[in-house]
Amino acid sequence: MQRISIDVAIVNFRDVADTLQTLRHLGNWPHGTVWVVDNSAHEVDIADSTADLQKACDISPWVQRLTPDINLGFGRACNLAFSKSSATFFLLLNPDARISTDDVVLLAHTLAEQPRLGAVSPKIFWNDQHSFVLPVAFPQTPCYSMAMALATYSRDATRWTASFYLKRAVRQMASGHRFSTGFLAGAVMMLRRTAVLSAGGLFDPDYFMFFEDSDLCQRLRRAGYALAIVPAACAVHEYRHKAYKAGLMSQSQRKYFRKQYPVFYRLSNQLAGLATLTRPVDPAKWFRVLPRPVTSAAEFAEYTGGASVMAFSPSWLMMPAIFRPSFAEARCFDEPEWALLEPATYVALVDSDNSTLSPNWVYFERAA
Repeated sequence: MQRISIDVAIVNFRDVADTLQTLRHLGNWPHGTVWVVDNSAHEVDIADSTADLQKACDISPWVQRLTPDINLGFGRACNLAFSKSSATFFLLLNPDARISTDDVVLLAHTLAEQPRLGAVSPKIFWNDQHSFVLPVAFPQTPCYSMAMALATYSRDATRWTASFYLKRAVRQMASGHRFSTGFLAGAVMMLRRTAVLSAGGLFDPDYFMFFEDSDLCQRLRRAGYALAIVPAACAVHEYRHKAYKAGLMSQSQRKYFRKQYPVFYRLSNQLAGLATLTRPVDPAKWFRVLPRPVTSAAEFAEYTGGASVMAFSPSWLMMPAIFRPSFAEARCFDEPEWALLEPATYVALVDSDNSTLSPNWVYFERAA
């Protein structure tokens, strides 16, 4: 394989421990520059942590730390790194995501061999044990938004659709073969530089955080480039559902639909119509509800009779959902998996010989 240039962008915001771990995982980067945009460099209350980050950068000549005067947000921070880079390929990497050099090179060579591919992502596991896989980025289109709202009208139809979605996701990831997709998540995404420039640049600076990757994917496809998942390459992203970010996500969603689908945005009354169309769901009528907030994996196993967890999601629709690499090898949550779950409510698809667990959709609260 010929040598190709690959730069990496990592955006740090008050997350030095994860950023340092990600840098260690990359090792001595031989393919270009690792750009660390430190969005918290200006914050005096964490000066000791940022000093640790600077020390790590100083002893690694392939790492360049960029220190904006303000918190630029994710999109504009990535734009800053991209403006400094001239590499053929550009990897976006969250500070809580990890990928090996070999897997990065595999992604780059996939792009090099397929000139109409604009961006690719690997199979992304949720944890270091590779016991759960993160879903492919969900389509952000009017059709899917309407479908999600209408799903509230039929429990059985929603379950059938979610089961089909999950089985297809497991099959695609297990195949090892590259497959096309309409959207990729910016947590671990490799981009072709010329494709980004053809699409008008990296991220729209109007997005502070969230939906900037969906916007970019739309522009790449309109510029004639395809997007793909490469399951032969693997990464880990310890995604944690943060309920407090819902407001910012909703704000970015409105910006995205106003820009990409202006007619739908107006007809839906700035997306408020989707909320009106969505029926309220009574968890007790849709799921088996566990009796009280659950404090541990052992307690979850006790309540469910040791049921095997095949998938789970903070969305009661189970779309998108985090799923086992193989349903046949599913088992109950263990304590390391439980520790990654943020306190919130979830729906889990479980399988058990316990007849009292029918139907196999469990609604539970992960206690703080």
